[in-house]
Amino acid sequence: MSDFLDAARKEISLSAADPDLARYLATHPAPVAAVDALIRDEAGRLLIVDPVYKDGWDLPGGMLGDEGPVEGLRRELHEELGPLPARVGRLLALDTVPKDVYGRTLIASVYAVHLEHPVAAAELRLQDQEVRAAQYVPVPDALARLPEQLRRRVQAALDVEGGSSTAHLHDGHPVKTDQRDHYALLPAPLVSATALVFDRLGRVLVVEHPYDHGDGVFFGLPGGMLLAHESPRQGAAREIAEELGLDDVPVGRLLAVDHVPADRYGRTVVLHVFHVGPLTEEQIASLHFADGEISAAHWLTPSEAAERLPQRVGHRVTAGVKALRAGSIAHLEEGVPHRGSPAGLTPAERSRLEQSGSLGPADHLAVRPKTLTASAVLFTDPGGRVLIVRPVYRSDGRWLLPGGAIDSDAGETPRQAAVREVQEELGLSVPVGPLLATDWIRKQHMTEVVHVYDGGVLSAQQLAEIRLPEHELAQWRLVDSDEDLAGLLPEGIAPRIQACLAARASGAGAVEMVNGRALAEGAVAIVYRPANGELLLHERDEQAPCWPGFWSLLGGALEDAEFPEEAVVRELWEEAGLRVREPRLVDRVWDLSGSQQLISVFAAPFDGAVEDLVLGEGRQLRFVPAQELDGYRMPPYLRAVVDRWLQRGAST
Repeated sequence: MSDFLDAARKEISLSAADPDLARYLATHPAPVAAVDALIRDEAGRLLIVDPVYKDGWDLPGGMLGDEGPVEGLRRELHEELGPLPARVGRLLALDTVPKDVYGRTLIASVYAVHLEHPVAAAELRLQDQEVRAAQYVPVPDALARLPEQLRRRVQAALDVEGGSSTAHLHDGHPVKTDQRDHYALLPAPLVSATALVFDRLGRVLVVEHPYDHGDGVFFGLPGGMLLAHESPRQGAAREIAEELGLDDVPVGRLLAVDHVPADRYGRTVVLHVFHVGPLTEEQIASLHFADGEISAAHWLTPSEAAERLPQRVGHRVTAGVKALRAGSIAHLEEGVPHRGSPAGLTPAERSRLEQSGSLGPADHLAVRPKTLTASAVLFTDPGGRVLIVRPVYRSDGRWLLPGGAIDSDAGETPRQAAVREVQEELGLSVPVGPLLATDWIRKQHMTEVVHVYDGGVLSAQQLAEIRLPEHELAQWRLVDSDEDLAGLLPEGIAPRIQACLAARASGAGAVEMVNGRALAEGAVAIVYRPANGELLLHERDEQAPCWPGFWSLLGGALEDAEFPEEAVVRELWEEAGLRVREPRLVDRVWDLSGSQQLISVFAAPFDGAVEDLVLGEGRQLRFVPAQELDGYRMPPYLRAVVDRWLQRGAST
């Protein structure tokens, strides 16, 4: 290494153009300047040296004399390593070390130096008076060997190595700059990543900063600008680890991409919004804010978060939540959905754009509502019990019919999916029968369509051959359709199964359903006297919409949003002035030849007389002994229901 003090004593040659300036510069105190090289081999390892004149490892380089930094770096590399086929690249880091560290202010530069062809460490011609050894070392190991102050400077140089900016440092720490200058130093366009972090209640984590964002709001989302070598997902993971202390939480799928115009930060920003969580209680309890970027955190509902955050950030939360629930990605411009974004547009806005003709074919397809489609199969055993399975992925422990999603993107039809799912889930190769029901399941942010097929009756041998995939299903069982289904299955599936059983028994064809209930549905009651078993029959008049002149059971069609048990209570009061509290469901049957409704049949005891009842419609009410039913013309489907009920023991 050249003697810096000797170089400092050299007089500056007077410039003929400006001798006064040259004389002034010769006497002016100057800071010490050093320059180092960041050199990698073909494996990406970092070249470090062990200097003779000080303890510890260092980067190749040294102190500058009266020379430029690039010229001085070339000289130092030659003096330390011998002739080196390398070219000096761009400035990666500029670090000002205050004079209280070494007694003189030091300006240290780190340049990227690129080898023109691979040079092994053993091929370097080390100068004995300069360095003891030189090694290529993996970056983490190299950083661990460097002194702390130098380690900070080198880490900053590595962080910007793959980009276009230079790290400006003070004693190895980033220099705080004006916001616009900070963004101007970063690659164009600016790329950042943020996260919608959820808990198990569906709340979003909103962080509070010790500074405002230029609009008087201190609240934001975790995240920040990407480093040059990072993907958006990697940047999001790093930011939540640094800001929240969550280094073991995977970053989920991309929810939104937001483009912020240059008029806000002086540079265009492309921001990626990722899904994280839901966090466990243990992870929530471990949250801490080590880097000081966050002063507090709050769990808010998505609507509360949108109100608390700056408007553009609140828009991202709203669009991101919609994309999460719809299984899509929102394309935003400063938080506002692009025309044609598949998430974020309200139904009214989508309709307006469609009707105005301002959407092209591709955008029109993108904004149309999406549905999930699935197939299920109804199997019973010879005793009429229903086969259900318990998935391992349901945290509530609920059971389902065998089946799963339709691979419609691969051209699979609902029936093909049903056959495949039975093979995959049960290990059975059995024919799948007719379609029993199509159920349109309306949820808050999406719709699912389930097709239920008749799998028929499984023999004892077939049941013994069932083999479950352990990664998907934990157990299978047979359950009585009249008693246990509602307590085992998610809401809406038990009524769907009952409707399918009725459709199978009647041969009526597929049932159209919404949210687990038949689209056309009715309810009737077998009203009986417990003392003698007489049944209450209702003679319909010629104004009846179906089965006029027949003797029927009291009841009628369900009204909007009404459940069968509610409808039968209402109908008994309206048609006969009869009050019942908890009628018992005994059957479901399809009225093929009359109302075309799926009829829920209830049983209700009554100890009074006909005179105690008030006829609301029809010709008359009459109690009839069971043995005299043949003398009364009843709709065949109802007579079959009554006969089954009597055979089962009526009121038992």
